[in-house]
Amino acid sequence: MKFEIKLDSNAVDWFTKIAPDKLREARKKAVESAGIVWSDEAKSITREEDHIDTGLYVNSIGYSTGSPSKPIHELEEATNETVLLTGADVEYAATLEKRYGIMARAIDRGKDRMQKVAEEQVKGVLFGR
Repeated sequence: MKFEIKLDSNAVDWFTKIAPDKLREARKKAVESAGIVWSDEAKSITREEDHIDTGLYVNSIGYSTGSPSKPIHELEEATNETVLLTGADVEYAATLEKRYGIMARAIDRGKDRMQKVAEEQVKGVLFGR
């Protein structure tokens, strides 16, 4: 999923020249917060539809919950782009996705909230809201 958050061109110019680290931080926080929403939606779908017997899969989705499972949650940053590689790092995750489309449906179900939290993170970092 790709997010585009529009800012006034004067604000972008100011941050680019004066505080480029703030733009990177805002972008990173926006992507991470959207990823958390996605993870929460995927976990909810899994629980609601009772797709598995254990919490290992649920706890492996997206970000660490303190479980022994290891989630996939890696940020890749370029000059003007931040990409979050996220998912579940259990052996049977691909099988569940092919059968139930849990992660794809989590994007569909959470996209409005993902956009909203991403925008709020950008505003908070750049404008102290």
